[in-house]
Amino acid sequence: MKVYGFGEVLLRFTPPNYIQLKDAQQLDINVGGAELNALSTLAQFGHATEMITTLPEHALGQHVLQEMRRTQVGTQWVQQTAGRLGTYYMEEGFGHRSGQVIYDRAYSTFAQQTSHLLENIAGSKGDYFVFTGITLAVNHTIREHIVSYLQQLKEQGITIVFDINFRSNLWTLEEAVPVIKAVLPLVDILFFGKKDATHLLQTNAESDDMHTCAQTLQQKFNIPFLASSNRSITQSTLQGIALTPDGFIESAAYPYTVLNRIGAGDAFLAGVIHGLEAQWSLTTTLDFATKCSVLQHTTQEDALHLAEADILNLPEHFGELKR
Repeated sequence: MKVYGFGEVLLRFTPPNYIQLKDAQQLDINVGGAELNALSTLAQFGHATEMITTLPEHALGQHVLQEMRRTQVGTQWVQQTAGRLGTYYMEEGFGHRSGQVIYDRAYSTFAQQTSHLLENIAGSKGDYFVFTGITLAVNHTIREHIVSYLQQLKEQGITIVFDINFRSNLWTLEEAVPVIKAVLPLVDILFFGKKDATHLLQTNAESDDMHTCAQTLQQKFNIPFLASSNRSITQSTLQGIALTPDGFIESAAYPYTVLNRIGAGDAFLAGVIHGLEAQWSLTTTLDFATKCSVLQHTTQEDALHLAEADILNLPEHFGELKR
């Protein structure tokens, strides 16, 4: 089994110690991107992975490649061309002050020259293909041809995994909705948030709970497996939910504290795929994925890099100092 990730890789620039961007004198650098984050975690769990993307030929592209190799993510399908690497600047919030993200990714090598790579993918039955709505937002050519690409992949027996991951500062509702609606009937595993159902696709009312939203999406688009990580702002807990042909399940609700919000959903996605491949029960799989998301909030990296055993032992060792 191999997991393919298709998307843009970015450099994240973040001022240290919660300093605001307008006051920053230095910036920390992280390599990330939704699909790469998920693959990096899956590689940590021992799975074969391949990132499908385009990087520039200069030193920043080499920096990204080195980071991918360090985390054991496959680079066979990474092409390099002349151009620029997408970046973004993240100001971390603190207390009542919200964080903010400033993107600088227009005309990146991925946005300009990547779509043809999918034409040559020769996967095997049981492989996974992971992509997000962010990929559709930043590359117009991919957006136009994604349905035919997904049909080709499904003919090879590849499982299609899609995280809606709508970003309003990358494309409008009018642009996104028809593309996402065309993609959803081809998806085998869908990751979504409540606002995707109530505001983006408008399949549900705001008063509907997550179970109802998942049921509506499943019935409307014939999606076998749906999952979401649900935050309770009032209780500061995180809970995983999933709807499968066998029914609706929920994980325990875990308390969490936020050091870093980047990559929590990607860690959840990786946890689900890992549990499915390990042939755990759906309850165990969902619980593991939720723990992955909780723990990602405690790191400064874009991807979760912890051993499976450390994640499984979260309830027994919550907050303890290992000696």
